[in-house]
Parts: sequence; structure tokens; C-alpha cells
Amino acid sequence: MDETQGPLAMTVHLLANSGHGSLLQRALDQLLDCICPEVRLFQVSERASPVKYCEKSHSKRYRFPGMSVLLFLHKSLGEDRLFRVLDCLQHSPWQRYPTQDTWGRLCPYLFANQEFYSLDSQMPIWGVRQVHCGSEILRVTLYCSFDNYEDAIRLYEMILQREATLQKSNFCFFVLYATKSFALQLSLKQLPPGMSVDPKESSVLQFKVREIGQLVPLLPNPCIPISSTRWQTHDYGGNKILLQRWESSSVAQTGVQWCRRSSLRSPPSGFK
Repeated sequence: MDETQGPLAMTVHLLANSGHGSLLQRALDQLLDCICPEVRLFQVSERASPVKYCEKSHSKRYRFPGMSVLLFLHKSLGEDRLFRVLDCLQHSPWQRYPTQDTWGRLCPYLFANQEFYSLDSQMPIWGVRQVHCGSEILRVTLYCSFDNYEDAIRLYEMILQREATLQKSNFCFFVLYATKSFALQLSLKQLPPGMSVDPKESSVLQFKVREIGQLVPLLPNPCIPISSTRWQTHDYGGNKILLQRWESSSVAQTGVQWCRRSSLRSPPSGFK
């Protein structure tokens, strides 16, 4: 696949407590420079003051993390490179993400012998997998409740102005960037019935959109302007979304044509 042109349609903003932003950004850059140094997907900024996260009164052990980042890497490209990535994840500020509840039982939907890591309890969980064929992949996955999955697909198709690639009945993805050897994906994964999502409060998805005036009235949740070019909302699972107006005369017409075609499809339930 030929390398995509233009800026990334999506970036992931991570909100660190005061004084920790540079440390976390360096940790991310050190990790991803081993894989895709040309792509700057993650941006860390600092809050003015730390946010206290309040636990809900009900047990959280049945709530699945709302966002993950998986790195699918080829061992054939060098064991040293793979070990370097794993070594990054096993040192501070990275922390091992617990995959067992307080009784020592494996958390739902997390498989045995798979390690996960995180920079903060309210940031995405990270994992590394080996692949033996095809391109390497950096995949950002949003987990959707069983009932919201179909609506979430239509929502992100509308935001990204492209159709999702359906790989399984409960999994789809969008290719955001690709070369012959590497692909960056945003994917959606449907959780089993009865399992709820735990959105990550310190993680924000920012999308460049071309027709924000047409898009805002169609969103399922309130969309609030926070500057002259950015609007803030959230998806069905509670994931925070920033929409940034992207002025590009060369692609604006394509976006309008896509919106017209997509208007023939059924909108997500709850859309106005």
C-alpha cells in the first residue's frame, strides 16, 4: 500500500498531572521510535491541577478498559528490536496493568499469558503481539458495549468520512496511515452482553474534520465549542472526542460528497 498523504486524521491526547508531561512524552517517543518514528500519534499535555478519580459504588471488576493500544510486530525484523520495545514497557514510568481481580481471577475478556501496561490508570492499556505475515500494525482500539457497537461504527464512519473495514461481526477498523510495511489503525471491538466499558478520563481522541458545521447537529451527545477551531463531545462509551476544523480546499469537496452518500445510510439511534 502506498504511503498516505497529508496530516493524520486522528491524534490521541493524553492528559498528565503537572510536572509529569515531559516524562510521559519521552516514554512514548522512546517506545514508538523503535516502530514508527515518522508518525506522531500521541501527544501529552499537562493539567493545571490533578483530577481525582472517584470509584463508583458498584464493583468495577466487570468493566473493561475503554481504550487499548496494541503493537503487532514482526520478530523477523530483529529480536533486539522486539526486546527493546518490551524492555521499554517494563521500566518506569510504565506500569504493569493488573489482569486479575482481588480474588486472583482473570479479568473478563483478558486472555491468559498476555501482559498489558499503562502510563496511568486513566490512560490506554498497551500490549505487544508478534505477527508472522503482513504489515506491522499500531492499533488503537475502542471497546464498545454490546448494544452500542453498531451505532459506534456509524458515528466514527461519519467523523472519519470513510467506511469501516469489517473483519468480524464484532470487530472493525479504519486505516489512518499506511506504508508497505506498517499500518496505523483505529478499531472498534464489541464486548459481550452485560459487560460495561470503563472510559479513560485522561485520554482524548482528536479528529480533523472538514465540515464541522454539518457534523455537530448529527452527533449523539452535546458538542461544545472550546475555541474558534475545536469542539468537544464524547461517544457512546464515554470516550472524549475533540473535533478540529480542517481547512483544505483540495479535499473539502470529497468530504461533502461522502456526507451526501452517507446520508442515505441509517444514522445511529439517538441522532437528530
